[in-house]
Amino acid sequence: MDFFDPQKQKRHAIRLAVGYALLGVVLVLATTILLYQAYGFGLDKDGRVIQNGLIFVSSHPSGAAIYINGKKFKDTTNTRMNLPSGQYVMELKRDGYRDWKRVVTSEGGTVERFDYPFLFPSSLQTTEVKQYSLAPAFSAQSVDRRWLLVSTAEPNKFDLYDLSQKKVSASALVLSPEVLAAGTTTTGWQLVEWAKDNKHALLRRSFDKAGTPGSEYILVDRENPDQSQNLSVVLGFTPTAIELKSQTYDQYYLYDQASSQVFTASLKQPTPQPYITGALGFTSEGDVVVYATAEGAEPGKVLIRIKEKDSQPFTVRQVAANTNYLYDLAVYENNLYLAAGAASENKVFVYKDPIGMFKRSPADPLIPVQILKVTAPTYVSFSANKEIALAESANQFSVYDAETKHAYTYQTAQPLDAPQSHATWMDGMHLTFTSGGRLTVLDFDGANVQQLEAASPNLLPAFDNNYHYVYVLSPGNALTGTALMTPADL
Repeated sequence: MDFFDPQKQKRHAIRLAVGYALLGVVLVLATTILLYQAYGFGLDKDGRVIQNGLIFVSSHPSGAAIYINGKKFKDTTNTRMNLPSGQYVMELKRDGYRDWKRVVTSEGGTVERFDYPFLFPSSLQTTEVKQYSLAPAFSAQSVDRRWLLVSTAEPNKFDLYDLSQKKVSASALVLSPEVLAAGTTTTGWQLVEWAKDNKHALLRRSFDKAGTPGSEYILVDRENPDQSQNLSVVLGFTPTAIELKSQTYDQYYLYDQASSQVFTASLKQPTPQPYITGALGFTSEGDVVVYATAEGAEPGKVLIRIKEKDSQPFTVRQVAANTNYLYDLAVYENNLYLAAGAASENKVFVYKDPIGMFKRSPADPLIPVQILKVTAPTYVSFSANKEIALAESANQFSVYDAETKHAYTYQTAQPLDAPQSHATWMDGMHLTFTSGGRLTVLDFDGANVQQLEAASPNLLPAFDNNYHYVYVLSPGNALTGTALMTPADL
């Protein structure tokens, strides 16, 4: 029997060993090939080994054809592409929509994501929502973009629009005279901040009392207007500025310019508690406050300082004394970012994790991740998703992308219509303003400038939650809604 033949057993064992060895070689080779492909390695048409870059591209709406240097790619958005290192012109095209175009760079072994291309319809369909006899002087949109509050000709009455409805219409929101300072006449409203519960909006009311102007803060309850509160009465004074702590409606940072102090307060404990002295202004993000102060600064200089909870503040940088100190805070991917500067310096510094840097090396100066250069900047902000830091002066822009670590500086050919002092964020990656009487939208890096429907510069545009519609005030004082997708895609 073969089973008892030692020679045949030996040959069988050798064959098994060889087979397993070959199988192991195949598995190692396959794993190596997959690993190298994952890192972008491949062969060009001449058989040479090259390393590709991986590019993910998507669009709103999806299903757009992709062209690379004029050649149509096999897939539509949303997809991924392996491209050899180099620069390419990428175009997105979809029937019924305007083209999107950008120069992209592929680098071997890197991953680039273009998940923000927004395709606007070739033909805009605009409908009237409501005609106003006089131009509303005020509008405010909630954090979730569902609710739009618009002032009316009656001083203390607002139109409230639910933008999630298929047919948008106004319901009345009226503030009771009891919540307003007695004997006063409303002269204007200004949004301070919507709370993240999307129910409360903090407004600043300007008024006239026997010929003397004044102001007060009203915490509006959207669901129950009768439960709105006069924060100036609750707090015992009208501060120069208020910020909602962490966007919660019942916790506050208060700034009193007369005493140069920042206070904390809440609805449960409304008595203001001193927090920072010598402040020339401030902004906050959760438990972190950034402020300008002349205390401890050299003559003609001002310090930009940062404070977290009850810890001692520390200096971020020193800037030339000015009337316009610029700073904003954001948390992106669990990292705190700070943009800080002054109009007199023609630049804004962007820092990543400034508090962590200081704790690790308190004796060393903070090193910025980027310096945004703009002539006499007047505005600094982070985008809605906190990824992009912006410094602006009129139609000059400088931005930093915290995801890609790329920066762009540019000037648009479209000037901002008065009284706009700066552009606003449409979302995390697009800016918008009114120019030449038309709503204008552009990518954060200045590419793909699109001019849309006629719009007044006096009210900000309101985009619904899905960016299917945009609502603006027309030059004829009508609130209009314009579809941002074709009828077939809505």
